[in-house]
Amino acid sequence: MKSNLTIAFLTSTDPNDKRSWSGIHYCMYNSLKNNFVTVDVIGPIDGFLLKSIGIVNKISRFLFNKGYNHNNSIVRSYLLSLTINKRINKKKYDIIFAPASSSEVAFIKTNAKIIYLSDSSFGQLNGYYDVFSNLFKFSSKESNYIEQKAIDKSDYFIYPSKWAANYIVQNYGVDEQNVSVIPFGANINNEDIVYLEKEISNKTPITLLFLGVEWLRKGGDLVFKTFEMLLENGCDINLIVCGCVPPVSHPKMTVYPFLNKNNKEDFATFNTILSQTHFLFLPSKAECFGIVFCEASAYGIPSITTNTGGIPNAVYDGINGYCLDVNASPKEYYNTIVQLIEDKEKYKALSKSSRALYLNKLNWENWANEVAEIISKISNNNKS
Repeated sequence: MKSNLTIAFLTSTDPNDKRSWSGIHYCMYNSLKNNFVTVDVIGPIDGFLLKSIGIVNKISRFLFNKGYNHNNSIVRSYLLSLTINKRINKKKYDIIFAPASSSEVAFIKTNAKIIYLSDSSFGQLNGYYDVFSNLFKFSSKESNYIEQKAIDKSDYFIYPSKWAANYIVQNYGVDEQNVSVIPFGANINNEDIVYLEKEISNKTPITLLFLGVEWLRKGGDLVFKTFEMLLENGCDINLIVCGCVPPVSHPKMTVYPFLNKNNKEDFATFNTILSQTHFLFLPSKAECFGIVFCEASAYGIPSITTNTGGIPNAVYDGINGYCLDVNASPKEYYNTIVQLIEDKEKYKALSKSSRALYLNKLNWENWANEVAEIISKISNNNKS
């Protein structure tokens, strides 16, 4: 039975657009609608001034090789608040749910309880992700100010990993009792997933999948070196690269520069790729969580990745894959993959437990149910 609590879903983008925050906003919004009668969308918020702020970053990168984090600027945050305040004050809301919306929250005025969700925080990403690195000093201070202001204004916090949750407790003065860790889900409708039980054999071709937009950050160089090592040692391996055009090529490597899951033909191709894949191989050098690991688990595909950022809350060693040290060599990845190729029963069990983890934990229904419990608890505390 749906709750009658009124929820404002606060983003400056449109959560009905599957491209918003790489589809995460869309999945969160639609999952919450299954638990609450009223989930009002506050975005999108457009405007010439908001869009023009981004030009500053492009100019500064070109002229000074320094970045300006315009998305977390004081000017942008204040301009957003002018529109947001008008929209949220037209109606009495019990909860304002703000996913990845620090700039949207920082300057708003409301009596409603605010739940702030993100996959990390600016202080944690500064120097970890390239896009948040090499910024002007004033931009770093400004971005951290917006993050702190949004956190100070919020009442409860949800992150998909302990890595991100622990950071705000230790660095932004948040009470750990007001923080929950709830992993994200796969950005694919369950009914659209073509799940087939996976089997492996060193007598039949094996497929590795690299699925990501950023070749270097996602460890594409390590993938290719390991792929070559497997071939050199007699393994019948195919490599599929999806989401980017790598700076290398090979006769046994197939590249799909971009697949739009909203397009029926592209999604059919995506489904075919994952139904034939044996390993998701993504040794990321920096990662906040990784929705792609949830998607791999949905298809029963074990993930081979690194122990960095929030990945250990998406990939559990021996259950839906393995997290190697972030400095692991191609030889170490080679050994991990070969051991699973040579032990088909171990691989089969790993594939089954990957699928089970998706069904029990790494899905949006589970996420929404846990969030709904938090919302109900906050609302009850507010009444007492």
